[in-house]
Amino acid sequence: MAEDSARGAPEEAKPVAGLNPDAIGFLDSLAIGLNATSPAYSLAAVIGPIAAFVGVNVPGVMLASFFPMLLIASAFYYLNRVDPDCGTTF
Repeated sequence: MAEDSARGAPEEAKPVAGLNPDAIGFLDSLAIGLNATSPAYSLAAVIGPIAAFVGVNVPGVMLASFFPMLLIASAFYYLNRVDPDCGTTF
């Protein structure tokens, strides 16, 4: 390949990781923003039925569901450290 560049043949450009400028428009940003609020809405929507079903044990249920999510979040943290351009997680 070094000989080709010495002869004047163009070298192949290496792709740059990341998002191109203006790749996401207003509607795309709006969709991403709405999807980002869905976890908070899901939590707010299910608190009532959880409280009705388990009563005073709601804090215990919330703590019990926190630990698996903590493990999943830490797995994504370490995955993104190994391969920062590994894609989306939603």
